[in-house]
Amino acid sequence: MITPSTNIRLLKMPLHIDYKNQLTFKNKEEQYNYFNSLPFLEMDDCTYLRKNSTIAWNGNFDDIIEYNYVMYQNENYSDKWFYAFITDLIYENDYLTYIKIETDVFQTWQFDINIKQSFVERQHINVADDIPRI
Repeated sequence: MITPSTNIRLLKMPLHIDYKNQLTFKNKEEQYNYFNSLPFLEMDDCTYLRKNSTIAWNGNFDDIIEYNYVMYQNENYSDKWFYAFITDLIYENDYLTYIKIETDVFQTWQFDINIKQSFVERQHINVADDIPRI
């Protein structure tokens, strides 16, 4: 029998699901320290959390409505932290709220990305009409 050991933290985070702005870090430790420094609520010893799933949070909807981000670790399986956006909060009752999450693929995998040799093609525009000139 596997003992529940997933750690979940709800965070107040400046990132948005549109990926227009991202934070970069030198290493995983710096990334963890930044996220761990944000205001958070924590729930430990949870059952295994799958990516892009729903969390049953033991708490009142109004207590977590300001949180927009999650970091979690399935400790029995690895020491990796996964990062995710909160996409929806569903009120079940005064003591239970369902939290739907979607993985932040950049924060979760940024240290596993292997950028191959690339070529960036640039174009200039005429400031007057914003039409690309080749």
